[in-house]
Amino acid sequence: MNGFHVEHFTVRHREADRRGDLRLAGWFDFLQEAAANHAARLGVGLEMLQKNGMIWVLSKLKLEMERSPRISEKITVETYPNGFRRLHAARQFRIVGEAGDEIGRASSRWLLLGLPRLRPLKLESLPVELPDNSGRPDYFTLEAKLPARGLTPELQVPVRYSMEDVNGHLNNAEYAGLIQDFAAMKRGGSPVFRSVELHYLAAVREPDVLSVGGEFTGNRLFVEGSGKSGQTSFTALAELA
Repeated sequence: MNGFHVEHFTVRHREADRRGDLRLAGWFDFLQEAAANHAARLGVGLEMLQKNGMIWVLSKLKLEMERSPRISEKITVETYPNGFRRLHAARQFRIVGEAGDEIGRASSRWLLLGLPRLRPLKLESLPVELPDNSGRPDYFTLEAKLPARGLTPELQVPVRYSMEDVNGHLNNAEYAGLIQDFAAMKRGGSPVFRSVELHYLAAVREPDVLSVGGEFTGNRLFVEGSGKSGQTSFTALAELA
């Protein structure tokens, strides 16, 4: 069983910011792509999920970055699942630059949900057994919760069809883009991130509108967003350079 997965990417022009560095959404996009492809190799990917009325959803992810790769740079994402935390499946990521230098690490938690009611399923519900990588380390300890702070919204973001993923809700990477957008709006220029921990709390779909608020404490940024129902969709804590 392939308990360890390696995937290669090249940073495209559309994935870069004004400086030519990989945008925050691009980081998240590469990580979820590697995770999805590894899940397929393990027999728990999209095809299996659709047959069994299940979906994987990302619950939380913490990413730390040493530097951002540039346009046309080739990077490598190494990833592995490493056990279960109650209803959560844990997955780790290591990102390596073209010169062989480690440029980032991430830890994540995923939930298995049953359709159509989106209720959490025990991981024993999977028709195949996942590899036992429990001896491999977690890179980071994730916060149990990042509670919403009831901040005044400063950014209104209509959810469009093109922003949704195969599960029919706002793509995980789009939330990371909102964090970068908020930081740029408040600080100006092209913000440089050192870390971000993002918690996904409730899905939103078009034609919903996300109301996004946040606050800086020094170089630390807290961001939260909610749909028109008022239910919190995500919270995040980031550190900027």
